[in-house]
Amino acid sequence: MQIVIVGGGQVGTTLAGKLSSEGHDVSVIEREAARVADLADSLDVRVVAGNGATADALRRAGAADASLVVAATESDEANFVCGRVAASMFKVPHVVVRLREPDHEEAFRELSRSDAVDIVCVNPEAAAVEEIASLLEVPGALDVSSFMGGELIVAGFPIHEGSEFAERPVLDMRLFFAETPSLVAAIHRGDGALVPDGKETIRTGDIVYFALARSDLDGMLDLLGLSQESSRKVMVAGAGRMGLALARRLENQIDSLVILEPDEDRARRASEQLAHAIVVHGPVTSERLLDEEQIERVGTFVALTDDHETNLVAGLLAKRMGAGRAFALVDNPALANLIGETTIDAIISPRLLAIGLTLQHIPGAVVHQMAALLGDRVEVLEAEVAKGAPVCGDAIAGLDLPRGLLFVAIGRDGELKVPRGTDRVEPGDRLLVVAASEHRARLSELLTP
Repeated sequence: MQIVIVGGGQVGTTLAGKLSSEGHDVSVIEREAARVADLADSLDVRVVAGNGATADALRRAGAADASLVVAATESDEANFVCGRVAASMFKVPHVVVRLREPDHEEAFRELSRSDAVDIVCVNPEAAAVEEIASLLEVPGALDVSSFMGGELIVAGFPIHEGSEFAERPVLDMRLFFAETPSLVAAIHRGDGALVPDGKETIRTGDIVYFALARSDLDGMLDLLGLSQESSRKVMVAGAGRMGLALARRLENQIDSLVILEPDEDRARRASEQLAHAIVVHGPVTSERLLDEEQIERVGTFVALTDDHETNLVAGLLAKRMGAGRAFALVDNPALANLIGETTIDAIISPRLLAIGLTLQHIPGAVVHQMAALLGDRVEVLEAEVAKGAPVCGDAIAGLDLPRGLLFVAIGRDGELKVPRGTDRVEPGDRLLVVAASEHRARLSELLTP
């Protein structure tokens, strides 16, 4: 396909690299001269210098012949205009627009009702709030994603010395959960990430991503030596858009919710908008303030300020002072990769969420859900298998799957199963696949008729 991506930031650059590696003809529009030069040097794509919200730049990038336009700049307003121009003027059949403000999304959808094109709004901040809410439901997890209508989850846990899983081969998962679809989907070890085969052994110090039926979650937590937190008190650092959205989601669901906000006006507005949360004005990295607010009684500390370095520092400080868990909003890839080297329990990355949400809407295979794991080095994808897809027909063992591409579960007729080598994938199945990022092109070939 011919694809135009507007915005050469982290999201646009990552998307362009992924889609280009699959053989698509990708053009990237970027207005900053320095970034234009970097993109031209680092990616095998066409780079167009200009304002992607203008018809001229879109025309030069090939929008008139494009199958898909993705508006992924840092500006809601620019993305809004780009999406409208692509849909209305160039009649691009598929348009994906990244919008953070709910009001912008509502207006965009209303204006796009009459367009005879497939238009999707992606809100990475809303997705981040959903991810945090999912993490709060699973004690000890570093990452949680739901698939198959919520019946199956993929969750990452650190493996400590003495764990039931330490020094066991991944095939032993069948001994613990023989009747339900459960297996090891990915392992983070040191600086590397791998999608294991049956011969791989889980080691102490690994971060292991388990795919398991939601009904088996309590059993998994018991085996990992985890239990529901004794304290359901949550403290959120930052009363910006994401902090407020999370607070609204949680304030009627948990025992105690405290919001820390360094800006006095923002703190006052948050206090007026929240009915049950306690809003405290003060610096989120103040030891004195955290001590006064009894940080040692906090089950989970969530740092969601606009400054991602501050979030990392605040999370580390909260953990050192006794918080049960600490999550931090960090979109800098260099900082996000530190998760295995710090006491931060989970890094929340709207960038990775935006990429996963966008890739769900690439024309071709019908993708229902997608998640990026381990700094985008591993992908988990739930797709509906189309008639004529190469994955159908032969037994799975005969598909010649590369190491690093694993079929996790098949959903068929309302039931889930872990596929074996003798099983066959049929049209209409829901297939959950884990793949190292370098195998995305091969996965696309298997799923696209």
